[in-house]
Amino acid sequence: MLSVLIPVYNFNVSDLVGDLCSQAKSLGIPFEVIVIDDASNEEFRKLNVHLKDADGVVYIEEASNLGRSRIRNKLADIARFDNLLFLDCDSRIDNPDYIQNYLDRLHDEGVIYGGREYIHDVPEDKRLKLHWLHGVYREEIPVKVRSHEPNRSFMTNNFMITRKAFDRVRFNEKIRGYGHEDTLFGYDLAKCNIAIQHIDNPVIHLGLESSEEFLRKTREGIKNLKRIMKINGNEKKLQRDITLLAYYKGLRSVGMDGVFRYIYQRFEMRLRKNLMSENPNLIVFDLYKLGYLCSLNGELK
Repeated sequence: MLSVLIPVYNFNVSDLVGDLCSQAKSLGIPFEVIVIDDASNEEFRKLNVHLKDADGVVYIEEASNLGRSRIRNKLADIARFDNLLFLDCDSRIDNPDYIQNYLDRLHDEGVIYGGREYIHDVPEDKRLKLHWLHGVYREEIPVKVRSHEPNRSFMTNNFMITRKAFDRVRFNEKIRGYGHEDTLFGYDLAKCNIAIQHIDNPVIHLGLESSEEFLRKTREGIKNLKRIMKINGNEKKLQRDITLLAYYKGLRSVGMDGVFRYIYQRFEMRLRKNLMSENPNLIVFDLYKLGYLCSLNGELK
């Protein structure tokens, strides 16, 4: 009936797995929760290893890191059931009907995305402010808005997909490291004419990162954009759907990318100073991302 698939890296998932098992058991459905630890630090493995003895749970530890795409494909390959529910490990479920909400909307071939929310209290640790701001104002998108552009609004933190649909797409293992594997997955779904249904069934995102780490992962994700464009041959629809690429291509079309690159290199430290401060600005963050893309060697053509 239902396979819940959770890739884990450096996070304690005991509560998350417990909540999922409790809901599934109360519904009386055949289920499994598969947890694969992707070579986490030993301290987190010790926190999660007890799950191997939990009823309904399959717990596996990888000796080396597979990465965000490969591990999701492996989870799907191991799964026994034909309805696959993917969840990020740094999630919390507050809705007692979370699983039921997904099961109520099952259909033969397709994808259902439930959304993402953040805790709205400003974090006491100001080093987490940039990630929190970006999450609340850029990633927490109401279902009515998401439904207008279903593939563009798709993320992989909380979605259900049938095995039939997943086997047609799968995660592209050429995309390594952090960032935009969900962008490519959503785009590939669209190319296969697989519909994404958006519902109001969010999980709470818990894994806030320091501004320094968040910026590092942002840069890594932007490098992945280059890989995505190479894989897809600079397809115009993909460029339009990814806001950062759309602005980049706009700069190139009027010959301003070189000027923007110079400005970014001249003021990069000032931009970073704002983003690392107690009061980061998301417009500054957008300029930082665009400038970094312009500054990369071997730019997109």
